[in-house]
Amino acid sequence: MKRRHMFLTMMMTLLLLLISVSAWAMLPEDGIYEKKDESGNVTARMFIITLDGKASETQEGRSMKTSAGAPIIALQALDGSGNVTEELATCYIWKTDTAGAGETGLRLRGETMQNALKRNSKFTPEVFSTSFEQQVGFGFVNEGEANAYNCGDALNGKYVKKADATEYYPVSALLYAYEKTLNANAFYNRNTSPNTYTLSDEEDAKPWHGDYYVLNVSNPDRQDMWTVTADKNLHIVMENHQHNYYFLFVKKDYNAEPSWVGITWSNFTGTAMTSTNALYLHRHITLNAPEMLENPDTYIRMTDFYSGEGPNAITTNNMAILQPEDNDVMRLGHASVGDDGRIRFFKEMGRASIKGDGVRIREQPNTNCGILGEKDNGYPLTVLGFVKETGEKYLMFKWAKVRLDDGTVGYVSAQFIQGIDTPYDSGI
Repeated sequence: MKRRHMFLTMMMTLLLLLISVSAWAMLPEDGIYEKKDESGNVTARMFIITLDGKASETQEGRSMKTSAGAPIIALQALDGSGNVTEELATCYIWKTDTAGAGETGLRLRGETMQNALKRNSKFTPEVFSTSFEQQVGFGFVNEGEANAYNCGDALNGKYVKKADATEYYPVSALLYAYEKTLNANAFYNRNTSPNTYTLSDEEDAKPWHGDYYVLNVSNPDRQDMWTVTADKNLHIVMENHQHNYYFLFVKKDYNAEPSWVGITWSNFTGTAMTSTNALYLHRHITLNAPEMLENPDTYIRMTDFYSGEGPNAITTNNMAILQPEDNDVMRLGHASVGDDGRIRFFKEMGRASIKGDGVRIREQPNTNCGILGEKDNGYPLTVLGFVKETGEKYLMFKWAKVRLDDGTVGYVSAQFIQGIDTPYDSGI
């Protein structure tokens, strides 16, 4: 009995100790922290950023989202005039209750940092990792404080959280999030090159609302060029590749109250720039048909572009909203976006009905396959989107992929679907 009592006492002591240690544990808290010199001048900033939201995944399962307790940490050194002289970005890896490390990361310094701040100047970030026998360290002992180690003289030291911070995230945070997702091998293999970036003149274009990073991207291993666009608080990150606009990350509070989407949408006055129009079309869908964006792999493709004639001519981008489907694509809707600020948007998914009697529900999007059943005029169903006919080379979406109310999924020729092509005409 005495031995049992001693055992229970030891277990209670151990439990209390674990509770105490967990209470002492400090994890990185999102926000902007400052390092100051003896005169009170800010000499460096630390940005702790959790990317929580929807994100498309690579084939390897990587995405821009960060895991709980593993935020991006970006550091920024400043000179006496407040100019940025150096940046570092990494991902926090927990090691102890009050300390962690950055085991992969990138730096911008010297000429690379200068070019990262200029228009039309190429720069390639310097990457580091434990694979290259390099890492950085961080400590979080007291609430509202952080310490950086092995980051370099200008970045090492104690940082204190700034309560009313409004500074934008540094470009290194975007670069790291992008590289670790789309070019992760560069952190582990010296034979894989980091991407090369150029700050585009498009940043000066209107009608942006707020400030954006617009980066032209290239890589000698791919012999290709594309564009990455992100607002400077990383609400949204969009990649433009061959007229396809992919939304790599959309923040969880993208459409929260107060609505950042609503504010930016209200400032849209029209443009001929396709990338800008793709962003605003995405916001329009977010507000009017968010169910179309439930799949984070949904993207926008420019399908046509034309200009009118005369002094009041309107330039219009025609766009399709697409989703990957069985090694091909499914169209969820289409839109025309004019530089007069008007979007004509047609949703092509949702509740609809059969048009005509004896309409066949097919197993595949063609007439040379099995028949699941026949339905008459007015029969209700759900259209999941429109797809190409089997073997079709061109983007002619002739078949509706449908789900019946009993759960059966099949295909109906588009001519026999009614009530789905509902326009949302928005003019500002």
